[in-house]
Amino acid sequence: MELRHIRYFLAVADAKSFTYAAEKLGIGQPPLSIQIRDLENEVGTKLFHRIARGIELTAAGIAFYNAVKVLPGLVEEAKLSALLASRGELGVLQVGFTSSSAFNSVVTRSIKKFNNDYKNVSLQLDEAHTDNLIKAVENGTIDVAFVRTDHLYSDSLELKLLLQEPLTIVLPEHHAYIAQSHITLNQLANEEMILCPRNYSVQLHDTIYALFERAGCTPTVKQTAPQLSSIINLVSAGIGVSIVPSSMKTMSHSSSGVAFYDIVEEGAYIPLSVVSRIHDSSPIVKNFINNVLATHAEMLSDQ
Repeated sequence: MELRHIRYFLAVADAKSFTYAAEKLGIGQPPLSIQIRDLENEVGTKLFHRIARGIELTAAGIAFYNAVKVLPGLVEEAKLSALLASRGELGVLQVGFTSSSAFNSVVTRSIKKFNNDYKNVSLQLDEAHTDNLIKAVENGTIDVAFVRTDHLYSDSLELKLLLQEPLTIVLPEHHAYIAQSHITLNQLANEEMILCPRNYSVQLHDTIYALFERAGCTPTVKQTAPQLSSIINLVSAGIGVSIVPSSMKTMSHSSSGVAFYDIVEEGAYIPLSVVSRIHDSSPIVKNFINNVLATHAEMLSDQ
């Protein structure tokens, strides 16, 4: 039994006439009659019987009609779904991001634009630190991730560097240095600092320590906190000072009590990259990465 048999059967049943059904289908009546007879043979019973004004469904025909009338529509839906999926316009995408990258406008605008452009793709978001995100992408748990590194040690992954984000000093709003136009790392080394532990962000941790080393000093770390948003709140409470990616300034409206200062020393940057599997054939992943790159390029052109 083929789909054309179902279409022919439904056309005859709706028209209540082989002649009218044949005209609608654009085929001759004899071939149509043969197709219906073949269908009846396969079903094992008569589906139509003749009456004075044409034909009507038998009891078996009525039951068969009710069972198969949805099939053409389902087939069309299946064809459309397959077409959308082949273009990366239907499906599920697992996206990972670090706690700090979620505050970067490239990330938020990219996700918003993708949601608007691909409404039939469900985005499932997952937050973790860079090392775990890279492992998750590599083992297929996550499809693509925004990470804080500019290099990889894997032949199966592809990394696209989006930008080098400036780092910024964050102080409690009543700190003694607030009146100064700028703050040096040598000054900051005398303050009790709250930093992200190295196992949560190797790149951020190592970059901060390298900055102090080049300045000829060492940071005084009072405590660590895994989430940068928590660090901002701890600074606001006067527990210490910190260095964070500049995109964390967006928290200032919800975390009053802090002030941000640019770092005057050179090299105070942390990368933001997007990572995916090299041989991932998913058109959704391709669309997402292209969307990220296009969003970033558009933001650069607007500057």
